[in-house]
Amino acid sequence: MEPQQYQQLANTEDRHWWHRSRQRLVAHHLDGLDLGHRARILDVGCGTGGTTRFLLGYGSVVGLDRSEHSLAHARKKAPQAMLVQGDANQLGQLFAPGSFDLITFFNVLYHRWMEDDQSILSDAARLLAPGGHLLLTEPAFQVLWREHDRLDMGKRRYRMRDFTLFFDTAGLESVTGQYFNALAVPACLTLAALDTLKPLRRDTSAQSGEMAVPGERINKALYWYMGLETSLLRMFRLPIGVTLLTIARRPS
Repeated sequence: MEPQQYQQLANTEDRHWWHRSRQRLVAHHLDGLDLGHRARILDVGCGTGGTTRFLLGYGSVVGLDRSEHSLAHARKKAPQAMLVQGDANQLGQLFAPGSFDLITFFNVLYHRWMEDDQSILSDAARLLAPGGHLLLTEPAFQVLWREHDRLDMGKRRYRMRDFTLFFDTAGLESVTGQYFNALAVPACLTLAALDTLKPLRRDTSAQSGEMAVPGERINKALYWYMGLETSLLRMFRLPIGVTLLTIARRPS
């Protein structure tokens, strides 16, 4: 992302309904993994530090990002974490095998600067201790591709079956996977359709309207809805959603 977008993310991620809702959903899954109180965690593409600060509730955290702009924000939000400037394409060279009990990617793999998804996830698998877990959230369904993805420097959106193949090749066991934020699918489909009708914007320094925090009532209502969806996801899987969450495990 561009510096302006890092600033926007830093300013909004603690209040925006989507970031807060994803954190609540991830917490539900992490609470079920029994990580213990001394888990060693790697937050790949830690961005401006919101996810890194959240993960500190589950153990010691290393936040990795290639951007000094993002790390400057992360140092303020998560001063207790170890923050490392480095390229996620070189994970296998940055850390020793078996160094972590949990590795997370929060909407990171889909960025253009992530060169080879399979290679990166295979490296992540080697960094996990036996029994360790890999957790990812990523944008779902290529049909939802729109201006927001270009401003976010995305390269593609995913289906759950993509990660089934990635995990098998990396020697990981799939634990769970689900789509979420189904309510936003019609709106995102509309935005994607409209996006095809207008000239391609090349100004990647612009800020994304989808990252802006809506009015207080709307923000609260959407957060409430996502809480309801999270409760439903405990009982069954949704067939669609704007984002996917998936977890894999390195065999003991």
